Amino acid sequence: MKVDKIFRVGIFLCRIKRSFFAEYFNAWASKIDPFLDTPGESGRIITISSKKGWQPQIVKILRRTHLGFFEGRITEDAERIVYFQLVRKVSKKIYFTFAVAPDFREIFLLEDNTTSCRDIPFEYLGQIVPHAGIHYGQLTFHGVLLEHQGRGIILSAPSGTGKTTHARMWRDDRNALIINGDRAACAKTEGVWTGYGLPWSGTSGEQVNRSVPVFALVVLERGDRNEAVRVTDPLEAFFAVLPQVQYPSWDIDLSGKAMDLLEDFLRSVPVIRLRCLPEPAAVDVLAEALEALSGK
Repeated sequence: MKVDKIFRVGIFLCRIKRSFFAEYFNAWASKIDPFLDTPGESGRIITISSKKGWQPQIVKILRRTHLGFFEGRITEDAERIVYFQLVRKVSKKIYFTFAVAPDFREIFLLEDNTTSCRDIPFEYLGQIVPHAGIHYGQLTFHGVLLEHQGRGIILSAPSGTGKTTHARMWRDDRNALIINGDRAACAKTEGVWTGYGLPWSGTSGEQVNRSVPVFALVVLERGDRNEAVRVTDPLEAFFAVLPQVQYPSWDIDLSGKAMDLLEDFLRSVPVIRLRCLPEPAAVDVLAEALEALSGK
């Protein structure tokens, strides 16, 4: 008899309903198997399932994102159900639709027309689930989560800036472990901000089910020389990091909670701005700045 599957997303759990298995679970198994867990407190679980025949009655457009030939749409109905869709701009074909309960604790896949062997819906869940994590005090950053000598380092930057290149130099030259190559889930555990692995890692394909205390967050920027400077002004640090936080900007309550969590995070975790070239010497410069934080 098939039962629901539970996998861990940092400090909370996702339940994949057994009715969802036949079509989706096997396609996702290789990514979520390392994160399988056992049921915990019911209040710390979100559920993921499918529902057929649900026709959205859209009343408000919350956000539109242009993605080449496609458009990402986030909309809302009169019951405050939020819909996430990928739509072809010319033909208006809908490639998938997720429906999310107002509290982000239930997620339904209404349709999948992607012919992607179910990969695209799974990857898009990595954009939705972090919103649910805010309820439990968990922030998700767009960035690489590294572990080096027992300390967590987040390399945060927009796509294409070079964070993957820099992270792999840490891996190759300094024997660092890449826990996640694209996202860093962070939550305060026993008074310490801790980074957690996730089953979503973008195109990097690097993900480990592991946690590590966060020692520093690095804002990576391209430069014509290698320079690492600690950001000491709280407001500057906040606005340097904010663009890399995943939160539902259209939801006032959750956005406010995300801002509170970010403020708390930045009171505990130092921020370093690294302007650098894509070369091993940049690793040495950042390593020196990190050691200066520890007083060594």
